[in-house]
Amino acid sequence: MAEEDDDGNGKKKKGKGKGGKKKSGAKLLIGLILGILIFFGGGGGLAWYMGWVHSLMGWQKPHSRAELEIGKPVFHPLPEIRTDLKTGECRAPFLRAVIHVQLMPDDVGRLQDTEMQVMDAILTHLRGQERQNVVGKEGSERLRFELVQIIQNIIRPAKVHTILFKELVVQ
Repeated sequence: MAEEDDDGNGKKKKGKGKGGKKKSGAKLLIGLILGILIFFGGGGGLAWYMGWVHSLMGWQKPHSRAELEIGKPVFHPLPEIRTDLKTGECRAPFLRAVIHVQLMPDDVGRLQDTEMQVMDAILTHLRGQERQNVVGKEGSERLRFELVQIIQNIIRPAKVHTILFKELVVQ
């Protein structure tokens, strides 16, 4: 049974007796062992994950490496483009452009097969543009982006990297 101790104020408190220290010591020992196991288990797992165990043991990790040779992009020239631009006046501005399309060598055949459709779509797009939309650096960059999108939509799934203006004259 539990012993009763007088704490000096007239109150009695109940203790666990002689077995109380053994239980708290056993709990402490179990907690300490579990903590050590968790620490070393976590540390060992980290060492394994980071590859430290492999390097300490002299083990080689298998190296798998895939190499894909896709080739270097090529430029395909389109025929010279000559068209007038949209205007509300009698005398329409005139645009002349020489365009080179950058794409992968495997996709050149797809572009050549659809070249007439590409040229038609480009001419239709350019005839709807006004002069102020194609002059200057911003106009050229916007035109480049729009033409890449037009060509990309026609030759899909082939990918167009960019287009280069070899010549772009607006008169």
